Amino acid sequence: MAKKEDLDLDVEGKGKKSSKSKLIVILLVGILVLGGGGGAAWYFLVMKGDASAQDVDADMEDVEQPVVRKKKRRKSNEPPLFTGLDPAFVVSFKDQSHARFMQLSVELMSRDPEVIEAVDQYKPMLRNNLLLLFSSQKYEDVITREGKEKLLEQSLEEVNRTLADEAGMDGVEAVYFTAFVAQ
Repeated sequence: MAKKEDLDLDVEGKGKKSSKSKLIVILLVGILVLGGGGGAAWYFLVMKGDASAQDVDADMEDVEQPVVRKKKRRKSNEPPLFTGLDPAFVVSFKDQSHARFMQLSVELMSRDPEVIEAVDQYKPMLRNNLLLLFSSQKYEDVITREGKEKLLEQSLEEVNRTLADEAGMDGVEAVYFTAFVAQ
């Protein structure tokens, strides 16, 4: 009978050892799977994440905003092309003591003939948006050189924004005031 008990103990011992072995194997496999998944995640996020993130950002921009075909800037050795937004702009200022007004002539410059054609096509919209911009100015701001330069920058942004919205391109490189009177 002692032998039978020894056998039972051995069977129970083997069972405990095999269950411990199974547990260890399961833990090792789990660690390898988690480690492999973590390594793969690290690889795709860190090593390829920059390109993937840029692709996702570009895709999201296409979804959220209308597609705008931007013209590439031409080399500076190509001659500039000019077009005027005639007639001259005339706007008045609100001032309590004096009637004040501003008159400006505006020329746009690009090196791309297609942009000049788009400016001519959308000239009424461009004039409207610039007229709104000019009429929102304060007399005290536009009589200084810094104020005029700031107005030039705002005008360039407005022109390119309007062309991008309407024609699907921008490319006006500069706005010039060829006549400027503020009284």
